[in-house]
Amino acid sequence: MTTSLTCERSGPGWYVAQVEPRGEADVCKDIRAELSLETYCPVERLRAQRRGRKVEQIIRPLIPGYVFVAFDRLRPGWQAIERVDGVVSLLGNGDIPSRVPTAWVEATRRAEAYGVFDRTRTAPNGFKVGDQVRLADGPFAGHHALIQEFIAKLKSATARKRAKVLVSFMGRMTALDLPIESLERL
Repeated sequence: MTTSLTCERSGPGWYVAQVEPRGEADVCKDIRAELSLETYCPVERLRAQRRGRKVEQIIRPLIPGYVFVAFDRLRPGWQAIERVDGVVSLLGNGDIPSRVPTAWVEATRRAEAYGVFDRTRTAPNGFKVGDQVRLADGPFAGHHALIQEFIAKLKSATARKRAKVLVSFMGRMTALDLPIESLERL
């Protein structure tokens, strides 16, 4: 166990830079261009209305005000990150930046690529009892499920269209009550 901790702390790793409000994209671009370091800013996609006008899609940072930067803190020069325009500071203890577990960053990247943070999906139509579906969001995102019943009529005007689905969890079938919008066709 000590070996894995030692490996995690030496060599390149992920660190968090606090940035000025709404400066995430510019800071990532500038760090890559000026310092040739890898950056990552997870984003979420959603639909929004502004002043009665429908905006198709908004992309915004999942963690506003922060970006991830990969570097080796044992090599000189990483301090230049704090001099990049828009960077407030690196999170850490005094002059020592705190490392973020690589597994967490990679899991967040996979979740983003899979669409876990994509909230733009329109409600699927035409589901029937017995259809197999994939759960699109929430703690069971990515799991396959079976539609057991509908709690509201699919063609009703209510905003609370829900389905009861069965999902395999920890070796047994578990019933969940979910909004139709969180289901995807297989």
